[in-house]
Order: sequence, then structure tokens, then C-alpha cells
Amino acid sequence: MSLLGVCHWLQSTSWAVAIRESDLAFPFIEGTHILALSLSVGLVVVFDLRVLRLAFRDEPVSRIMKLLAPWSLAGFAIMLLTGGLLFMTQAEKAYGNTFFRAKFLLLLLAGINALVYQVKFYPNMTAWDTAPVAPAGARIIAVLSLLFWIGVIACGRTMAYEL
Repeated sequence: MSLLGVCHWLQSTSWAVAIRESDLAFPFIEGTHILALSLSVGLVVVFDLRVLRLAFRDEPVSRIMKLLAPWSLAGFAIMLLTGGLLFMTQAEKAYGNTFFRAKFLLLLLAGINALVYQVKFYPNMTAWDTAPVAPAGARIIAVLSLLFWIGVIACGRTMAYEL
């Protein structure tokens, strides 16, 4: 079965049809998706701005990470679940949508970027908590994170105009 065939099957499942045809379920899921996005990405932005010393300069990076990470991950999990449900309802259309494909690619790049940060910089984060600037690599990752998430949000909003 082709990927397009899987998308057709997925959007034909009883779950997808029920969500798509519901007057309440789809808007509730979409609203929850947007709120979770605000929580998750909003906190990532706060952290990135701290790494770049554009916000919370007096707070150690490790403290900001410790406070924000659990909430950001919870928001991301909800965003992933609701995004999957939204995708299910119109999988075939999304499959052919240029902005959906770009959003998916940017999500993948944002994930790889976060993984690189976790592996390379997170273990030594407390060592540069009070340094005048974060390591150059951490700053580059913060800038890329901001760019990737701006792209994800822009593509997500623009998807509706191509569907």
C-alpha cells in the first residue's frame, strides 16, 4: 500500500470521520492544539532567548531549563497528540499540501536541533550558567530553534489556504 493509500485509510477510520463530522470535537481538538503549541513553543522561545541573553540575563540557564522543560514537554506531548488527530481527519489533503510537508520537515529539523542540544550542550550547561555568553554552538542552536519554530507555525497557519 502506498503512503497516499495509508492516508486515505487513515482519514476513513471511524475516529477520523467522527472527529471531522462533529460540531464540537474538531474545534475542541484544534483549540487544544493551539493552546498546547503556545505552551510548548512559548517556553522554548523563553529558553532560547535566555541562551541568547536577550531575556532573563540574571537567571542561570540551568534554572530556566529546570523550570520550563517539564511544562514545555507536556505541551509538546499534547500538541503531538492533537496534531495527529487533526492530521487523521484530512490526511489525504495534508499529504499533498506543500505547507504540511514543509511543516513536517521543520518539525523534524527542530527535533534534531533539540537532540543535538541535549547531547552536546545540556550535560555541561551548569558550567556556563554564569558565563557572560553561552557557547557559540548553543547560541546557534537557539537561533535555529527560533527559526524552525517560526517556520512550523507559519506553515501550520498557511496550510489552510492550500487545502
